[in-house]
Amino acid sequence: MKRILLTSTALIVLAGAAAAEVSFSGTATLGYNTDENSGFTGDNHEGFYWDGNIAVSLSQELDNGVTASAAFDFDFSDEDLGQTLDSGGVVLTLSSDLGSLIYGDTAFAAQTYWAAAGDMEQDSFSEADGETVLRGELVYGTITAGLSYVVANSDGDRVNTDASADAEVDQLSVGVTASFGAVSVALAYQEESSATAGFYSGNGDFNQDEVLGVSATAAFAGADITVAYATNSTDDEDSIGLKVAYPFGPVTGTVYYVEESNGDPNLGVNIAYADGPISVTLDFADEQGTAVMGLEGSYDLGNGLEIFAGYLTKDNEDDRFYVAGSYDLGSGASLLVSYAEDDGNVDEDEIGAGDYQRGTTIEVSLEF
Repeated sequence: MKRILLTSTALIVLAGAAAAEVSFSGTATLGYNTDENSGFTGDNHEGFYWDGNIAVSLSQELDNGVTASAAFDFDFSDEDLGQTLDSGGVVLTLSSDLGSLIYGDTAFAAQTYWAAAGDMEQDSFSEADGETVLRGELVYGTITAGLSYVVANSDGDRVNTDASADAEVDQLSVGVTASFGAVSVALAYQEESSATAGFYSGNGDFNQDEVLGVSATAAFAGADITVAYATNSTDDEDSIGLKVAYPFGPVTGTVYYVEESNGDPNLGVNIAYADGPISVTLDFADEQGTAVMGLEGSYDLGNGLEIFAGYLTKDNEDDRFYVAGSYDLGSGASLLVSYAEDDGNVDEDEIGAGDYQRGTTIEVSLEF
């Protein structure tokens, strides 16, 4: 990342004022992928592909310990040799030790502070994906509390342009976390959205229902134990979950069980092994009657070379597997070679922990 410190008359008018910092970073990717399945409809690249992005960060220290910052990025290439620059991901922030005020492309409050106990069907808090959000956060000792509203949907349509909305903002979202010794608690709530159906259609993870959740995590005899309750008041359904994680040597075992008022219970087991250059993860879950399993691992050969492999299945039918290798070229550059298959189009272009594309991929990534 290259940094430019602009001082004196460039950005500062009053003598003695703090300097503003402007930071630039960028990424560029060039790759080739081949996939012989013509029925694939995902985002897999075919043949040569390339893209480039520049991210900008602005920061200025104000009076009274407040820092003002802004961040945004734009694509300068997307399988072309240049294009009109449209910024994305704009975030404006005022922050201090006591809290912050954030506006733009940021997460909702409930989404930010909620802690689940496994796969809970009714902790369906909205997850931001391109919405314009206003979020405030306060910090007092070990307590952190946040509140947010939606100002515009992912298409940039303002909330009050929707026929059913009677305010400038929509869906109050609240989250609180606090620590009391070895116990941490989390509370999350979102109100029912007043927007008409389809207003948030650009975000498949936006839930217009009223949802409430409370959870607690405690450290006991070396184990981390989480209990949680979530209820969807709109649908009158709830989830109660228990999750336990316990490390023994280089292995950490995690199990969870969630009782659902609507449908079968959810349960899962995760065993993670990490020792030196070897990492292996085994996952099994039975979620609402659907069995999923995955075995994935990596081996660091040293000198920047690492290999990966994995096998995943759903209901013992939709099999996916991959093998891959990455090589660190230094100074932010890396080379990826991978091969992946997805018989049931389950993960499509995001196969395994590395989100590999289906087919054979050769890709060079650069970071500046």
